[in-house]
Amino acid sequence: MKISEIAKLAGVSSAAVSRYINGGSISEEKKQKIRKVIEETGYVPNPTARSLRQQRSDAIGIIVPRINSDSVSNLIEGVSSVLNKSNYMAIFGNTENDEKREIEYLRMMQKTKLAGVILLGTVFTGEHDKVLRDFALPIVVCGQNHAAVNCIYHDDFNAAKEITAYLIRKGRRRLAYVGVTETDISVGLNRRLGVEQAIADAGLDKSLLVRSEGFFNADEGYSGMKKILSEGFMPDGVICATDTLAAGAMKALHENGCSIPEDVSVAGIGGGSSGSIMYPALTTVKLFHREIGERAARLLLSIINDRLEQPDKKLPLTHSMLGYELIERDSV
Repeated sequence: MKISEIAKLAGVSSAAVSRYINGGSISEEKKQKIRKVIEETGYVPNPTARSLRQQRSDAIGIIVPRINSDSVSNLIEGVSSVLNKSNYMAIFGNTENDEKREIEYLRMMQKTKLAGVILLGTVFTGEHDKVLRDFALPIVVCGQNHAAVNCIYHDDFNAAKEITAYLIRKGRRRLAYVGVTETDISVGLNRRLGVEQAIADAGLDKSLLVRSEGFFNADEGYSGMKKILSEGFMPDGVICATDTLAAGAMKALHENGCSIPEDVSVAGIGGGSSGSIMYPALTTVKLFHREIGERAARLLLSIINDRLEQPDKKLPLTHSMLGYELIERDSV
């Protein structure tokens, strides 16, 4: 008899049965139902699954590129809210945007036999591809779409396209784009492509788009905007790949004597709390970072429970994309 059959007879989920068998936290009502069915059927837990369970801790590894970020902190809140309810402990690895350190964390967490891993993806190298394809633990990648693993990510292309189209509808035609390295496919490449698609859809010449490429902080937004201005181009609309870059770009524009939004409109992507306290408040596209964290954690726990129940079964991969929401504020 399988866990799924016990669950059906008890009128509960397979995950609840798995938690009961392995000493996890479930309600007293569910405990009584499961206990009754087990006693009546004489069910004995699968020894292979129990062995698998005993070889790992009730801890989930979470690997992030940095911690001083609205998007990362919101994602971590989402993950933690789900793990705490399921009595799993989170173990964090902060790579400080070091690709080699990210690989080291993945290998280390696999060796320590954690229950699973959540990776907030940024840049995927050939070494990443190899490690992810051979990764033995349950893993979910957030923020990027990788063919070899379970992924939950944003609609970066259409989010950037939407915010650019919004500026164009507001009459902005001389556009500048402050982006990030395009080795980051989601934030770097896909958002830039979305901007260019909106420009093409509006019948504007995308070759007139002036852009800079930098890193994920306000200093890079500032220097990127200064570079654009130093080249003699005065935009009437600026799209930034993140809200943090927009904060730096706005500072550079203020220093240049530009009035926002009268002379130039500025928009970001992200929708974190920082945008509401900028001056003027930042128009942006809200991405659902906390929700991605919650979904990633629920998906990972589901995979873990499925492996406990059917350790030899190959599970299908999940690739899920979340939407976005335009937030209109004073910077446009």
